[in-house]
Amino acid sequence: MNKNLLRAPIELASRFNKSTETQTASYRSDFMRDRDRIMYCNAFRRLDGKTQIYLIGSDDHRRNRLTHTLEVAQIARTISQALGLDEDLTEAIALGHDLGHTPFGHAGERELNQIMMPGSTVKIPESPLYKENHDGYKICEKRLKKPLYGFKHNLQSVRVAARLENGYGDSGLNLTNYTLWGMMHHSKLAYGDEDGSPNYCEIFNKYLEVEEGHQAWSFESFVVAQADEIAQWHHDLEDALRSGAMSAKAVCRKISEILITIMSESDLRCFEEMERDAEQENYDQKRFITLASKVVVNTLVTCIVTCSKQNLQKLSTDNKLNENTRLSFFREHTGDEDDIKNAIAFDVYSDVNNKKTMDNLEKFGEAIRTEIHHSPEVERMNAKGQYIIRKLFQAYATHPQQLPDISIVQFMVETHEKNSLSGANYPDMVSAYKLSSGQVRTDFDKFWNGEKGNTDGKDFSVRVCMMRKICDHIASMTDHYAVEEYEKLYG
Repeated sequence: MNKNLLRAPIELASRFNKSTETQTASYRSDFMRDRDRIMYCNAFRRLDGKTQIYLIGSDDHRRNRLTHTLEVAQIARTISQALGLDEDLTEAIALGHDLGHTPFGHAGERELNQIMMPGSTVKIPESPLYKENHDGYKICEKRLKKPLYGFKHNLQSVRVAARLENGYGDSGLNLTNYTLWGMMHHSKLAYGDEDGSPNYCEIFNKYLEVEEGHQAWSFESFVVAQADEIAQWHHDLEDALRSGAMSAKAVCRKISEILITIMSESDLRCFEEMERDAEQENYDQKRFITLASKVVVNTLVTCIVTCSKQNLQKLSTDNKLNENTRLSFFREHTGDEDDIKNAIAFDVYSDVNNKKTMDNLEKFGEAIRTEIHHSPEVERMNAKGQYIIRKLFQAYATHPQQLPDISIVQFMVETHEKNSLSGANYPDMVSAYKLSSGQVRTDFDKFWNGEKGNTDGKDFSVRVCMMRKICDHIASMTDHYAVEEYEKLYG
């Protein structure tokens, strides 16, 4: 397929820190470089040790966060290639979309958010956010508006890529605006319930901007968001079968209810095989799982490609797009406009039953998640993971000197305008790394202990910064490392 006029405009791609960039080979585009930087970074490798649904190590064939990420990348790239969009940007966003995920899956994510929200009920007595602390700190409205609070994995992915990975100085991986925007927006920015709307990554909005325009939204980012859903639906289905949470017959019934009307002839034949196998008492589970995965992924990818082609063509026609006008289109429009954000979809704009397919698919995903996420095994894992995270946070908050060197260095850099009591200067990471670990920790001890008892606003922000560094450290852990740290700290 020829390149789509609505592919992401690489001409508008930019990096926040241009001074760290060197001349690179002409055969590698900026989006290819983003993809490579993500794939070779530490945070990407740690995904192999992080829970998707089931605890790491409970079954070698269940998904972890890395296998999920690779499946999202494969599905997303297939869709983008069929639509004529930029495959390299799509792959970069997909590979980076979960860099900020926590150990113990979404249960760990929710626990960190609860700890980091104002008026937190999670008992961390040293935290200025804990509602029952008695040291005189009051969270006023002015402080609430500052970008200090909460936790969400897609926001953390941007924080990891833009700051915490340190291969390119103080700009993290120094990714392009388009890759960062896609990573942030592959999932909703708020929880949509009592867990609220984290705001701590608003400071990175400047990294997502397009010169003389809005933020760097793209249809490639919407492709990744939908590919993430497809990947979750099909591997949740597989895990439900392997764990016994759903029977083969139940899976067939659910697929028949939701997907049968949009299946191709070849997928219908596969589905008929599945139904025959499900009727047998001793069916081949491996074969059944393979057929189920094939039917679900093929059906969903075909549907989204077919519908999205029509939606994108309508957008191009309505806006009279050509190579000379496409850049102004991306500058003048935002990713919040309905016809843009809903273009990559399982339904066609002009369909009288618009959104019917998507509504059914959401029910399909919810039905599977209900069977898995509330199973006794997963509930036990979630409770255990949240307990470990809570206890780790309490230990580090009580005695932050237990944090690793990198966390201490980052804390000193992020508070350098306020840590004059240490007698040292930490304007950036490059300067900090010139000092020995012992020197940094000595300066930290002077600064941290010297600030105790001070109740002005400066101290509040410093203490919240420490909470964020603890949060960053715990979020970066693999499941195994978190358990190991817990055992070291508590015996």
